[in-house]
Amino acid sequence: MASPTFDANAIGCPDEYVPGAEYAGGEKVAVGNLLYECTAEFAAFCPLRTPGEVPEDEAWVSVGPCTGTIAPTAGPTFDPDAPGCPPEFVAGTPYGGGDKVAVGTIVYECSAAASAHCPHRTPGELADDDAWTEVGPCTGTVGPTSSPTFDPDTPGCPDEYVEGTAYAAGDKVAFENFAYECTETYAEHCPHRSPNHVAGEEAWFELGACTGSMAPTSSPTFDANAPGCPDEYVAGTAYEEGDKVSVGNTVYSCQGDFAITCRQYGPEDYGGSQGWTDLGSCTGTIAPTSSPTFDPDTPGCPGEYDDTLAYVAGDKVSVDNTVYECISGGNSAYCVVFGPIDAGGHLGWN
Repeated sequence: MASPTFDANAIGCPDEYVPGAEYAGGEKVAVGNLLYECTAEFAAFCPLRTPGEVPEDEAWVSVGPCTGTIAPTAGPTFDPDAPGCPPEFVAGTPYGGGDKVAVGTIVYECSAAASAHCPHRTPGELADDDAWTEVGPCTGTVGPTSSPTFDPDTPGCPDEYVEGTAYAAGDKVAFENFAYECTETYAEHCPHRSPNHVAGEEAWFELGACTGSMAPTSSPTFDANAPGCPDEYVAGTAYEEGDKVSVGNTVYSCQGDFAITCRQYGPEDYGGSQGWTDLGSCTGTIAPTSSPTFDPDTPGCPGEYDDTLAYVAGDKVSVDNTVYECISGGNSAYCVVFGPIDAGGHLGWN
């Protein structure tokens, strides 16, 4: 049967596939002299799957052979009426919706809907970034855009952020002359993620610039009836719902429908909020809660594979009474993409 061939009107092959590059539905790449197109339905997998590696891959469709090269597709251009490039992106700067920055000679605009992420995400680094939108190339310089200011009716800045303090939703802190408020949705992270932490924008909402000082807000404390702190969190322990651990002088409880994630993420890890709840501060020690262990010599199985969880190297799951382990190394990323018995599952599971 004849193989498909590349459009005869094209001059040659598109750029070679680059793992991790941001590809969108309809984009074409070359692997050697073979042409592939990223499908719109499974475009999220295109940066993760090398075309032709996975049998019956739904992310990349083979178009046919090609030779030579073709010119790249045109990208957007920056407003020619602007005198030049805006200032370079600086991590931690309190950017707001509509602010523009440059990364090299490319201009990006902060999205109003996701502006809380703009101070902590470098434009162009993340695929499908909802915080920064590429505007186009630029040259020269333009004046900086303005940033929000703290409520002038307040007497000054709240207390400086102190890591480990048992902050609660609504608490305000100051960090590098900017005021922040602990968000209700991710309040459990406020004690351990400073406002400039790589994931701190989820926990802290920027209020604007401030000067001086004002009275601090109150923070919760651990149950006074408890004699002390539970055992420190230990990565790799098979925690279950109801287990309590401490990180420093803060107590966390493993609970909810995502209790299995307590075995994968620490209370302060990115993603840890799925399974761990901040109970407050503590002092001293208390007896530890017990946790089950998976013994390969016993007939019991680990938890069933769940395609909504972000598995990491070393995680064990069961499928139809068979145990699989997410392999170590670079291929562990495939444990999130494929189930153990999916086509391609062998890339991440043993």
